[in-house]
Amino acid sequence: MRDLIVSIVIIVVLISGWIVFDNYSENQLAGFATSIKEDIIPAVEGENWEDSKAMIEELSKLWHKYRSKALLFLETSEINEIDYCLAKSEKYIKAEDVSNSSGELNSLAEQLIFMYEQEKINLANIL
Repeated sequence: MRDLIVSIVIIVVLISGWIVFDNYSENQLAGFATSIKEDIIPAVEGENWEDSKAMIEELSKLWHKYRSKALLFLETSEINEIDYCLAKSEKYIKAEDVSNSSGELNSLAEQLIFMYEQEKINLANIL
C-alpha cells in the first residue's frame, strides 16, 4: 500500500510540475512573440537600429534564461530552431538589413507561437 501512495505522490508531483511549466511557458512565449511583433519589428522597419539592437539583445538574454528551463520539458529540435532563427535575426539587425531582419523576426514570432501550440497540454498532444 505504501508503494502505491508513493507512486501516486510522485505522479502528482510530475503532473503539477508540468502544469506549472505549461503556464510559465505560455506567458513567456506569448511575451516574446508580442515583444517581437509590437516592439522590435516596428523599430527595425523604422530603421531605429540602436533600439533594435538593444531590444534583440534583451530578448536573447530572456530567451536563453527560458531555454535552460524549457530543455527539461520540451523537444530539443524545436528549441534549436528558435535559437538558430534568433541568431540570424541578431546578425541581420547588426548588419542593418531591414527586409531580412523583419522577415526573420516574423518567422521567429510564428515559431514561438507554434512551439507553444505543439507542446501545450491537451488531449491531441498527449495522444
